[in-house]
Amino acid sequence: MLDKRINAQIRPELPHLHAATCLLMTQFINGRHCPKLAHLIVQQLSSLLAHPELEQFPDSRNMYQQLLEHWQKVTALLLEQQAVGQRQSQYH
Repeated sequence: MLDKRINAQIRPELPHLHAATCLLMTQFINGRHCPKLAHLIVQQLSSLLAHPELEQFPDSRNMYQQLLEHWQKVTALLLEQQAVGQRQSQYH
C-alpha cells in the first residue's frame, strides 16, 4: 500500500503529463521552433508512453506512439537545419 502511494507521488498523473505535453506543442506551433523544445516534447511523449495507466488505453497509447515518432523526426530535422546554419555562418 505504501509503495503505491510513493510511486503515485513520484510519477506524475497521466492528465498532468498530457496537459504539459499539449502546452509544449502549443508553444512550438506558436512559433518557438527550436530543437530544445522539440526534444522536450519527445521526452514528455516518452514519459506518457512509459506511464503504467496508459496500458488501459490502447488507442491513446497508439496515438502517443505516432506523435513520438513524428516529434523525433521534427527534432532531427531541426538539429540538422541548425547544424547547416552554423556551418554557413562560419564561412561568412
